[in-house]
Amino acid sequence: MGDPRYLRLLSEMAELHCKKAADYGSDQDPLANIRASEEIGIPAWKGAWLRAKDKVQRIDAFCCRGILVNDSVDDSLMDLAAYSLIALVLLQEERKKVATTPLPPIPSPSS
Repeated sequence: MGDPRYLRLLSEMAELHCKKAADYGSDQDPLANIRASEEIGIPAWKGAWLRAKDKVQRIDAFCCRGILVNDSVDDSLMDLAAYSLIALVLLQEERKKVATTPLPPIPSPSS
């Protein structure tokens, strides 16, 4: 069945994802802002993970100091969960591309 509080947070995360995708994504790609890391040679899933690591740093700071100046620790934890899921979506997408990319032809031996 699942904990109702956990399920409520998943619902909130879905709603937040849709709102942020409207601001950061494009009509064609709700994850366009995350994919932008590919422009500098960083795979999109790693770009998402890098953003997740930023959230981990913020949460670590909260653990040490007990306070955050900007976003709340609640927001940072929710963002960490969201970036983790986005990274997973993009990693699975990359794996699918690799699996369906045809191998280059084997060159014939030169005579």
